[in-house]
Amino acid sequence: MNIDHNEDSDVLLGVASGLAAGLVGALVMTGFQSALARGGVTSGVKGSPSTEKAANRASRLVTGRPVPYGRREAAGEAVHYATGSLVGGLYGAAAELQPVVTAGQGAAFGVVAATVVDETLVPAFRLGDPVWRAPAASHPYSYASHVVYGTATEGARKLFRRFFGKVKEGADQIRRSGWTLREALRQGASMRQTEALARARDARAVNEGSASASNELAALDGTRAHRSDARRPSASRQTLLMAFLLGATAGPRTSAPITAVTWAARLGLISVKDSPLSGLASNKAVAVTTPMALGELVVDKLPSTPDRTQPVGVVARVASGAVSGAALAGGRSASAALAGAAGSIVATYLGHAIRTRVSRALGNDWAVAATEDLLAYGGAAMVCVASLAPDRDDDAA
Repeated sequence: MNIDHNEDSDVLLGVASGLAAGLVGALVMTGFQSALARGGVTSGVKGSPSTEKAANRASRLVTGRPVPYGRREAAGEAVHYATGSLVGGLYGAAAELQPVVTAGQGAAFGVVAATVVDETLVPAFRLGDPVWRAPAASHPYSYASHVVYGTATEGARKLFRRFFGKVKEGADQIRRSGWTLREALRQGASMRQTEALARARDARAVNEGSASASNELAALDGTRAHRSDARRPSASRQTLLMAFLLGATAGPRTSAPITAVTWAARLGLISVKDSPLSGLASNKAVAVTTPMALGELVVDKLPSTPDRTQPVGVVARVASGAVSGAALAGGRSASAALAGAAGSIVATYLGHAIRTRVSRALGNDWAVAATEDLLAYGGAAMVCVASLAPDRDDDAA
């Protein structure tokens, strides 16, 4: 599956991709600087970091008081990640309009970011020493750090751009198909609409590009002709990637992927008919997973809740990811189940490490938990929509 962004530029998608990628780049940059520090390499700058000074100045402007001493490190990290995200958003927009800005796989962007932010804006706003007074080591340190930030941001931007593009394509397929929530709820799991979609998928696989009404229905879920056919249980690379991403949403919230797929199946957006997972399209399944999701929103924030890396938590997340991944592929694909399980394992341990670090830095776990809620359930829903986009692997076959 080609991860390069779509040929047609879309500034809004570019901004969204850049904002998310900038956060990733800032995180990678922090890790790079921490690794240098362990080796005894620093910028040589004395005193408070410029990010803490910026946070303190912002606090004075807004509240009239400085940031409490014990919270300055957390405030500085917040400024660091916010700046990384905002700069990434500008970069994402620029990449849509002028792809040449991605030269050097983002390295050129990193050099520009260091020049504009560290070498120009920081001294201009008196958040750091002027260039000629700053320690000599601070300049190569800044440029090296920002090259890492730039390349990490560009790599993440490509992936986010591809994913958000798929979400948009999937939403377009739903809109063009004439699907409505009211009709899907009325028809229930029997869904003549879903049966028509399955026939249309087969027609699309035989005659891609036809403008018939059958292909208009196939547009809603044209990527799953092979999933609906029991004789073709294998999953495409795109499907496996979507299964992995869906499983990854179980890392922060066990119930996120299984809740998303039960609702998607119930509403006819994915088909699990005549598969071992056909029960996921029933009203009973939705009645079980929805309260489970609501309960987890509360339980996760209780101090007595055990870590997600405990064996019971890991097993539950792997099961949720595996079942959801398989359902996304039609209910018969073992490879999609494995992809979903793999995504859940990676996200469980990575998410736990990030949440622990950020919560300690902020001194407040609730805000981090609420962000996880949004990423998990919102991300699971977006994956289900993105899975409706045309499968380029199948188109090229």
